[in-house]
Amino acid sequence: MTLLKKSQNLFLSLVFLFYIVGINSCIKNKEFGLEVDPESSSVNAIYSDTFSLVSFSVISDSINTDELNGPSPLGNYIDPVFGEVNAAIITQIRIEQAYDFTPINGTINDIVVDSVVMYLAIDGNYGEIEKQEFIVEILDEDIFKDSTYNNKTFLNTKSVNLSESGNIKSDPLFPGYFAGILVDKAILRIPLKIEEFAKPIINQSGSSVLNGNDGDNEFLSFFKGIKISTTNVVNGGIYYIDLLNSYSKIKLFYRDTSSVSSEHDTLDFDFNINSNCAYFHNVAHDYSGTAVESLINDPAFGQDQFYIQSLGGVNGRLIIPGLDSLIGKQIIINKAEIKLPFEDYLYDNFPSPSALFISRKGVDGNYEFLPDLFEGNQGGVLDPLNKNYNFNITRHLNEVISEKISNDTFKIFPNGSGITANRVVLNGMNSTKKDKAKVIISYTKY
Repeated sequence: MTLLKKSQNLFLSLVFLFYIVGINSCIKNKEFGLEVDPESSSVNAIYSDTFSLVSFSVISDSINTDELNGPSPLGNYIDPVFGEVNAAIITQIRIEQAYDFTPINGTINDIVVDSVVMYLAIDGNYGEIEKQEFIVEILDEDIFKDSTYNNKTFLNTKSVNLSESGNIKSDPLFPGYFAGILVDKAILRIPLKIEEFAKPIINQSGSSVLNGNDGDNEFLSFFKGIKISTTNVVNGGIYYIDLLNSYSKIKLFYRDTSSVSSEHDTLDFDFNINSNCAYFHNVAHDYSGTAVESLINDPAFGQDQFYIQSLGGVNGRLIIPGLDSLIGKQIIINKAEIKLPFEDYLYDNFPSPSALFISRKGVDGNYEFLPDLFEGNQGGVLDPLNKNYNFNITRHLNEVISEKISNDTFKIFPNGSGITANRVVLNGMNSTKKDKAKVIISYTKY
């Protein structure tokens, strides 16, 4: 029997065990009497917080990351619990206007390039920012704004690194320099190689390549885009890059030396990243040797702690096996909540998601939001004071016990999963910590 098969059998046995315990707990409560729910308007309400809750984590499905309404993550960091996360940005760049670098009274050889710099506007960060090496490569595949790309989309690039930044970092909290001027935005500045980036483009002067961006033989056909990434095994942190900020672009600084030296002023030309560009980000996770990997291999560990991570990392799963004992009975759920406490430490560099969402498996096998969401009271918002997430599942449970939908698995996933790196460690119902996950149900017989 393989290790995976043993793990699956162990997990199924665990679920069955909690199913029996859940039923017994309900029977026990019926036999010995239950408290009256202080929040219920009915004096006959039965209150229970002893239902078993099975929790575990799974690798997330892919998530769309193209042209999202928010920043794009860039960088590599090593999380003490979740392992390594590496985020790269893929984007088109567009010439600002049709252009010919050839001097009026000279040749293309009279153009001298002083520098090429990529500027990226920073809109926050995740993890502790340290020096890391940024790699800039030219795409060897077309990308399109009307196509869909996700966190697991990896495209071919030409085997040339345009960057000559070395190991650098930028403080996300302080204003940076853009084209030599201090601006009111943090800036990540990556110098690019003149011979590899500037010269091939300038040499297209006089051809249709620099006549515009779109169409046959024009700029986007010649220069398909760039991939910005960092090296692995470096704890450098994640930058949140605002690609659509006016400071995010590549500037080419050059001089026309065809005239007398006193007239050799420095000029510049912009390659823009804007709303007309196709762009997305991909993310690689490495859970090797982590507690997350242990849980993925053996879901039983989720009864102690389980994990949720953005950027296509891991999602949570919950099952309430003992709820089956109420199905088909003449009862009404007055109120039902799931409470999920989390681990949090002062000055933690890895803050939790601002909210979690809960969904259920529908009749077609796909996950859908609970009906409680559409009443505006599903919950799931981070409670930093009590360090937990609370979900209202009242409508959902009433549909379960009336047999309109099966008592199936819940999916828990983070808010802003495509644009933030937040993650959280949640306590299971058998956690060794003080606060434990629980289901609280108040119901009335009729």
